[in-house]
Amino acid sequence: MSRIRRISQFAFLALFIFLFFKTTFPFESWIPVDLFLKADPLVAFATMISSREVISTLLLFSAFVLLLSVLVGRYFCGWVCPLGTCIDIGDHLHRLPKKNPTKSLRKYRIVKYTILVGVLFAAIFSVQLIWFFDPISLITRSFTVTIFPLFAFIVEGTLSFFIRIGLFEDSIFSIYDSLRGTIIPVESLFFRQSVFILVLFAIILLLGRFTRRFWCRYLCPLGALFAFFSKFRLSKRIVTDKCISCGKCYRECKMDAISEDFQNFSHSECIECMNCVTVCPTDAFQYSLKLRPTVEKIDFSRRRFIHSGLAGLLAVGATKTAFIDKEKSGTLIRPPGSLPENEFLDRCVRCHECIKICSTTGKYLQPAILEGGWEALLTPIGNPRFGYCEYDCNLCGLVCPTGAIHELTVEEKKKIPLGTAKFDKSRCIPWYKNEDCLVCEEHCPIADKAIKFDIRSVQVHDGSLREVKYPYVDEDLCVGCGICVAKCPLDGKAGIFLTNYRQERWIE
Repeated sequence: MSRIRRISQFAFLALFIFLFFKTTFPFESWIPVDLFLKADPLVAFATMISSREVISTLLLFSAFVLLLSVLVGRYFCGWVCPLGTCIDIGDHLHRLPKKNPTKSLRKYRIVKYTILVGVLFAAIFSVQLIWFFDPISLITRSFTVTIFPLFAFIVEGTLSFFIRIGLFEDSIFSIYDSLRGTIIPVESLFFRQSVFILVLFAIILLLGRFTRRFWCRYLCPLGALFAFFSKFRLSKRIVTDKCISCGKCYRECKMDAISEDFQNFSHSECIECMNCVTVCPTDAFQYSLKLRPTVEKIDFSRRRFIHSGLAGLLAVGATKTAFIDKEKSGTLIRPPGSLPENEFLDRCVRCHECIKICSTTGKYLQPAILEGGWEALLTPIGNPRFGYCEYDCNLCGLVCPTGAIHELTVEEKKKIPLGTAKFDKSRCIPWYKNEDCLVCEEHCPIADKAIKFDIRSVQVHDGSLREVKYPYVDEDLCVGCGICVAKCPLDGKAGIFLTNYRQERWIE
């Protein structure tokens, strides 16, 4: 069973990676690329509470996952969760001794319940905090912003090295061409906040230096949610009289779920890794099915519940009352089809699926820093100086798991302004130097061109007259795609910038 569990873990991790690479242009997938996020009960609960709406796709997938936990316990953590698998790999590389911490550490299991209550309490007040702690959102974001760019950089650098030295040149070129656009992006990827997200992911893996599955034991709120439902599980594992108290099961347990007497264990902490069953020399473990489940008590007092709620309320107050810079917020551009700002923040779980797929078209979307305040940290925003919103692309709405970005047709997307471009006359070449520059107008995708010219005769430094085309924006035509900003030939700050003036949000 332990071997079967490992096969399941790697199969689901492979599925997660496969869906990750399918989140690309051209977008074709017979299975939802956001399947893991839609099947995440914590994402479903937090999003529906925060938005005050029932999101049918999230409810359908997550309800099925939770019902299975009532039958077989915390199977998701031990058999499915891609972050749990990465933690197991990291723990194996740490080569920790197979022993469990002293009983005194078990009291910290309650921390994950505290985090769960805190983030759900914050969701009641429409503050979405689950993105920071949810394992599926966390690993999807980490793969998008840090792991995949690093992987692509290493693979491309290695192949380029062999090509330069002429070793197996034909074979390497063939491999390079086959990987280009799939495993290796067409252009190098760069994302804001990548160091912060990498450090956070690395810390979660390095916590395994203290004990196996540290994150899962003490911090993971999704694990706490599964643990709560596992209290009512119908299948029970029991220890028979064959037990000889050898202690092998206790030493092999990933979650410290087995007590020191080797007879009792916590069903809510057990992730069904089957290590205990595998190493038991007498086959002392058996399963039984009870139609009336025995409810296991969790040491979560009313006082601790109140403290957790107060912590969530403190987080709500801190984020809702944080200072928002009006200059930065004026250039905050959301993906096409985004809900109104408050509703968008209620639903966005910062999974960065939209950022991943945008990186394969115009490379427009980036994680926010503080443009929208602390509440909007790491949400997707447009960065037109780095990339642009591809005029014929609607992919971000197709991969959003929570509906924060509405699914639009290409024709609908073309008609919705993301913002409006404005010229900086102190930087723009024609306005500043009285010299023609047609780059922004040439790249404008609008058929009638949203950038037009005011042709004037001006006297230059030698006294002669010269006709100069001074560009201006026809605001009735501009859709705020940002390609004019991205293609501006000036170094540093562009001669044209994008604002969220005339930005339209999708209203359901």
